[in-house]
Amino acid sequence: MNPAVSDETLHAFVDGELDVAESERLIARMRDDKDLAQRVCALRSLQTMVRLAYVEPPVAEGRNARATPRRQFLQRCAFACLAVFAGLSAGWALRGTESQAVAKVPVAAQAGFQVVSLTHAADPNRVLLHIDSSAPAKMLAVLDQAERLLDAADRQGRTMQLEIIANSHGLDLLRAGHSPYAERIARMTQRHANNLHWVACGQSIARLRSDGEKVVLLPATQTAPTALKEIVTRLQQGWTYVRV
Repeated sequence: MNPAVSDETLHAFVDGELDVAESERLIARMRDDKDLAQRVCALRSLQTMVRLAYVEPPVAEGRNARATPRRQFLQRCAFACLAVFAGLSAGWALRGTESQAVAKVPVAAQAGFQVVSLTHAADPNRVLLHIDSSAPAKMLAVLDQAERLLDAADRQGRTMQLEIIANSHGLDLLRAGHSPYAERIARMTQRHANNLHWVACGQSIARLRSDGEKVVLLPATQTAPTALKEIVTRLQQGWTYVRV
């Protein structure tokens, strides 16, 4: 009996980090294992969707230009394999607002937003809101959305965990001296101290600092290595992802 393939291995495969021999072995297993093929297709689709949220695609640590040709070759191999099995997971990996899982999320969380879940039963009480724009309307929308969801949970006696992840230009929402809503964020943090979390993309911070900018985050703001990793992790944990 073949050992189970770990999520770490599948991540490495879709990122083109496995060598040719390892990729070939995994592709061979996928031909006979529909469940494994579904997992790979779902992860590939998910990562593609999340990367579209970036102004610039994230670059993993330790990579360099010399690795590009091999990575591109392996990514083409992965894509060819996934194309064969795409039909196996169609309608499962990514679901829109018409899905049963998203139907469990309050209506206020659906109108005008892109809602995605990786699991069969998305948890309406664990929601990740994603902002990558510094447009005032976008900033206001993510704060309004967060308060609507948290207030609705309070009225209904539900315990909700809500996280706001900011990357790219959206980082301005959480930057001291840049955020136009610092006072409102402070009030929201105090009111929902145990349920609301603010997360800044460490990669976006590093990019700004490399350009000579000083980055100071608002109090209570946490950092994640990359927004992409945070989003994928939350989706795998069953959270509902809403891109504002």
